[in-house]
Amino acid sequence: MDRTWLTAAKKLEFNDPKPFLANLRRFEQSVAVSDTPDRIKNLRTNGLKSWREARDAALFCYGMSQRIGQTVYFAPAESQDYDFVASWIVGHEQHLTPVQLKEVVPKHLNPNASLEGVLASLAKYVDSSELTVAVKLNQQGRFQPGELVPPQLNISALWVFAATTPDQSEWTLWGNFLEQPESTAFRYPA
Repeated sequence: MDRTWLTAAKKLEFNDPKPFLANLRRFEQSVAVSDTPDRIKNLRTNGLKSWREARDAALFCYGMSQRIGQTVYFAPAESQDYDFVASWIVGHEQHLTPVQLKEVVPKHLNPNASLEGVLASLAKYVDSSELTVAVKLNQQGRFQPGELVPPQLNISALWVFAATTPDQSEWTLWGNFLEQPESTAFRYPA
């Protein structure tokens, strides 16, 4: 990253994903039993897009936190190539990486949506060698990570994450698919 980007990124307001998700879960549970329309419950309106993206950023960072054993913070910071910045501390050094969120939307929203289609769309990132891409797999079905063969991409890392239970209490993070991918299971924080 160039010095200008690093200076700007260090000034962002970073959030701990665990309390963010725990607080959001309490709200989601109260809305779930209401007669609120599904598109609002699922944060599928233009006005709620930033909340949906913040939730997905927090879920990805929380999964990464479980994977590496230390907190990975997130700061919404939408740019042309990324949706948020992830940060973690090693010793006294702050590490920062831009992250682009993608989603394989549920079939009822787009019957043609697929992980392969999302991965093919990543070819547009031609000068993004420091970009991490996190794909939320938001469809029912079985994901076979060993069968995923990503196309040639000019990004730093490729991760996939998904709820593995219908109540979204259990999640799994798979990746980095540009290296030797592994899986990390984690519980949605309460």
